[in-house]
Amino acid sequence: MITHEEDKDVVVFAQLLSRTSLPENKLYIGSFSITGRQGIESNLQYRHEDWQLLGTSHEYTFPLMEGDIQISLQLYENMRDHYRLYCYCKFGRYSGMLFSINLTTEKDAEGSIFLTQQIKFSDRMGGDSKHAQHFRQMKQAVFVSMLRKLGYEVTDQNHIILGIYDTKTASFLNTTSEKFLSDFILISLLKGHFMGNKGFELEILPSYNKMTDLFVSNNDAMDDEHIPAKVHHSQRSRAIPLGVRFKVLERDKGTCKLCGRAPADGVKLHVDHIVPFSLGGLTVMDNLQTLCSECNIGKSNRSVERY
Repeated sequence: MITHEEDKDVVVFAQLLSRTSLPENKLYIGSFSITGRQGIESNLQYRHEDWQLLGTSHEYTFPLMEGDIQISLQLYENMRDHYRLYCYCKFGRYSGMLFSINLTTEKDAEGSIFLTQQIKFSDRMGGDSKHAQHFRQMKQAVFVSMLRKLGYEVTDQNHIILGIYDTKTASFLNTTSEKFLSDFILISLLKGHFMGNKGFELEILPSYNKMTDLFVSNNDAMDDEHIPAKVHHSQRSRAIPLGVRFKVLERDKGTCKLCGRAPADGVKLHVDHIVPFSLGGLTVMDNLQTLCSECNIGKSNRSVERY
């Protein structure tokens, strides 16, 4: 949650995002790409309101086989006094929100804004409630697995870390503004594919309707929609608190400790255990390091030494 004293930092962040361009209006899913165009024909949600900090700077139309999908990115403070970045869409007669992320601050990482959100599905389904819940959890598991294979950092609690923004330098620590923008739009469209109530599916992905037998979870517990203001942790927890992530990235000067690349070189940075948690590694600063997504995926569950 961002306090009113920090509103100015959100405004500066919004200005940075407004100035950022989606490279060639393209989104990449592995080796596939979707090319869109700027602008939409519909009036989606709050695009013209004064308190909507992005205005109409990020509105795109992407062609699909069954028609065009229009999207509008909007940043504003919601009824719970939380700033969130939203992606609204319209496809044919269907419209609504695809995805949103919190702008979260942490007291032990002063001067940082974390752009993060739990991946979950809340679409309503008819029939048996337990089956519907398992189906939503199945979609969550498949979607999270896909995001990890695409190089995104998703925690064990299914929170995706899309960006860590340093208000002191008005820049991202673990990515670039261009990469953050394209990642957010792509994840919004991917999530819409699985939602089933937005009228579209992406042709290059399997239909979500054909996945009912892929996964059945025995865990009926569903996490809260919003990440708590403070993520509690201990040395023996796998979860890496947001404030600790910020400190690791600052200590490692925003570069991968294995290959030396930084976001300016086209990589996304993760924070990872040196000695894997599964092998007894603790969640402490000395056992954490900055890795790019490529080195982190290559590292897998092996322990590697830092340079």
